[in-house]
Amino acid sequence: MEELQLALTAARVEQKNFGLWLKSWQVGQVLQALVVDKAPSGETVLRVGGHQITATVDIPVQKGAVLMLEVSSLSPIPTLKIVNASTSSVAQADPLLGKLQLLLPQQGKVVDPIMTLMASAQSANILSLLGVKSDDIDRLLKHLNRLDQLANPKLLKAALGRSGLFLESQMQLLAATGGLLPSGDLKAELLRLLHRVNRRLQKLRGDVSSEHMLGPLLNLQRELEGAIASISLDQLAACQTDDAGGCIWSFEIPVRFKDSVESLLLTISRESDSANIPEERQDWKATLSVTLPVLGMIEAELFLRGQKVSVVIYSEDDTTTRFMDSHLGQLKTGLESRGLDVSVLLCRQGSHLQEKNRVRLTTCLDEQA
Repeated sequence: MEELQLALTAARVEQKNFGLWLKSWQVGQVLQALVVDKAPSGETVLRVGGHQITATVDIPVQKGAVLMLEVSSLSPIPTLKIVNASTSSVAQADPLLGKLQLLLPQQGKVVDPIMTLMASAQSANILSLLGVKSDDIDRLLKHLNRLDQLANPKLLKAALGRSGLFLESQMQLLAATGGLLPSGDLKAELLRLLHRVNRRLQKLRGDVSSEHMLGPLLNLQRELEGAIASISLDQLAACQTDDAGGCIWSFEIPVRFKDSVESLLLTISRESDSANIPEERQDWKATLSVTLPVLGMIEAELFLRGQKVSVVIYSEDDTTTRFMDSHLGQLKTGLESRGLDVSVLLCRQGSHLQEKNRVRLTTCLDEQA
């Protein structure tokens, strides 16, 4: 895989939003980028997660190409590996890929606008600028789940239903509800708020006396567009199945911890070749990750066939790994209480991605032997 290094200036890194975004990166994380242009200096201009960055690339990349980038190192300079790329000519022949190119540069974290609205000083200022009451924001925040609630299957199912992934399937109900977006659906609430922000910005633009108000609203607008783009990308991914019947659904569920919000990332997939066999023999896999207070990031892989389940939990922190390992008995009891037959249950220090790469390397070595 070819590598590229970000061309960062000190002033650029110190910009609050950009600096915080860079600090959120993790080695092994995969980012999607759109090649926007070629800078006069020869560097490539990319749009990633709503931000424009420049990078030095050793191989030629065309304007309009979509790159999948894996973060390979963060110090001393952020370095990313090009996993694969698709050109704009392919996108023109594939309408779906064209939609992806529009969404990829905008994508951001779903929790970003929620965090902005939860910050009391920022929230009060934004409410004032928008001319709305706190009730309008409370409608969005009241649907945030706590992590302990998501241990309840019914509440987890409800949270997945409100994640925004299924919004368009509810559109047939609009006639019965007077044309209003469904209340409580995350994407619907974000779209509703973005509409308010856009209307307010239209009124403020051109008014010199109101220029100082644009900054907070433009920042919220970018965060809302990024969150909506991310949900839409997950929706487009869910539309695709391979020839063998494999399919995948990805969810980003905001989880509230007192005064902060983190994302619970959940991916559910049906393995290829499972579509045409009895349900009790189909192979399903779920991966999840969430950053917890004190414990840090926790990742887990769950494998299910019928009622038989296997779970592998990962943490890069040794103390957290030992803590999770000491509570595996409680997890086993909880799974069995829901009628599941626990086959494998263990904790490992490291990350899910590192383990995938280790297994892939071992497989390659075995094949070469």
